[in-house]
Amino acid sequence: MEVYLGWFSYYLITLPIFIAHTYLVAYLLVPYFLNKRLFPIFIVLFLFLFYGFSVLELLLSNEFIYRWYQTGTELREDYLAPANVIMSGLGNLYIVLVFLAARTIRQWYHADTRSKELQHIELQQQMENAITRVQPHMLLYAIDHIDRMVSETSPDVTKAIALTSELLNEVMIYHEEQNKLFSGEIELVRKLVSLVTLLRESIPDVDFFISGDPGLIKMPPMILFTIVDMIFRKFEGESSLPELNIEASGFSNMLTVQILTNGIKRRDESTQECLLAMQQIESFYRGQVSMSIESHSYGCSVIISKTDSPPENTIHPQTNVINTSEQVIN
Repeated sequence: MEVYLGWFSYYLITLPIFIAHTYLVAYLLVPYFLNKRLFPIFIVLFLFLFYGFSVLELLLSNEFIYRWYQTGTELREDYLAPANVIMSGLGNLYIVLVFLAARTIRQWYHADTRSKELQHIELQQQMENAITRVQPHMLLYAIDHIDRMVSETSPDVTKAIALTSELLNEVMIYHEEQNKLFSGEIELVRKLVSLVTLLRESIPDVDFFISGDPGLIKMPPMILFTIVDMIFRKFEGESSLPELNIEASGFSNMLTVQILTNGIKRRDESTQECLLAMQQIESFYRGQVSMSIESHSYGCSVIISKTDSPPENTIHPQTNVINTSEQVIN
């Protein structure tokens, strides 16, 4: 029993030596010298630590532990002989190598996991970019209506096909532009309104109000186009589309979309539609914009700002697009 207690005391007392040696090699020599290819300095310091900690362990063991605790080890006068120091250091070296191997495997695992996460994010980003370029929902919406027009032998079928193709082409060209101006996206929305007018045989009431310099409006590409397209599709089953008032501010870099249902749906239904649309847009442009919604008796308003923009504009307050007498762009 005394022997077991003696060896337990040995490992407990010498543990700080093993920890200090391992820590210095793993967190000092390897990153600062080995990884930087300073091999001569690494070898000299490694051998110095190897020999120094071996001597320290032998001194502590032979001068204190073996004399005070019963371990069954024979005391020798030449315990500091080079051969004994090397033999003692090999045990400590084994601990260092096991720790380095475990640390390397752990770093490899985390690096592999991070690489897979980055690949997944990159793939997801590519898919989102492809979706934004092609606008599949808008395309399917147009195809459904064109099918209906074909079955009804409408004379506007050829024009609808040409306008759909032209709009998709301009969307893809817009995505290829290095400097995407918000005014370019407004023109795409105008062409979308023209397409919906042709497909539904009724003119959607969409008005634009621009304050400040449009070149200062920095929003994620196609966010306004996606919102307007989503609203048109959500009200597809209704006899008429809601009125849209779109205010873009170059002063505050904010975008406000007022959806005026005009009795098409009850207030609670309109609010629910706004909430659902906002959630879908936020999930698609996650982390890029912040969105808030205001419910009104006539519909709702969706306020969009970039995440790095202040939540509200205190220098140039937003105008009320309902009461604005001057329409900048129509």
